[in-house]
Amino acid sequence: MKRNEVKKAIRTVYGELWDILALYEKTGGFNEVPKEDEGTDIRDYMGEKLSHVRKTAGILFLGEHEISRKVFQIIDETEYFISQHEIPGVVPRWKLLNPRLTYFDCAFSLMDKDPELFKQISRGQTEFSLSCYPDPELIRAREKYFRNIREKSSRHNLQYSEDRIFQDELLSTLRLLFEDSFQEYLHK
Repeated sequence: MKRNEVKKAIRTVYGELWDILALYEKTGGFNEVPKEDEGTDIRDYMGEKLSHVRKTAGILFLGEHEISRKVFQIIDETEYFISQHEIPGVVPRWKLLNPRLTYFDCAFSLMDKDPELFKQISRGQTEFSLSCYPDPELIRAREKYFRNIREKSSRHNLQYSEDRIFQDELLSTLRLLFEDSFQEYLHK
């Protein structure tokens, strides 16, 4: 494939995955189908959307083994996230590329709502474990992040829910994933 064809194909798959992640808020964290599709099981609904992306990627990158491998890794990671039904519920690579995803971890709400249970979990005194154990530096960074979001929302009269803010971070992460994985095609 020529470089311009590869670039266009990468952008096509990116757009389709963007459309899927942009359903996060509308589907209640991929837990319910949008109203216009009521009567469909959410797993079938999301599975069909992911199958479409897989088909598109398979057609566009047939014979392009290295690009195909990278594209399908991102599709697999997206499917993993969708099937987790938790926040952030992403693979570690996504949090490495976009550390702000960690700000949505359930550990923070557990710290606020049940500090004793959080302390027991963090000390290994329960059979539960968390994917994140916030330290003071992370707590301060998270507070600053949400303070900035609230200020921006107030200035621009935005009524973003926490789900919408998380969705925006997912979409930012998707952009970072594609830019990181395909920089030789996207940045020339």
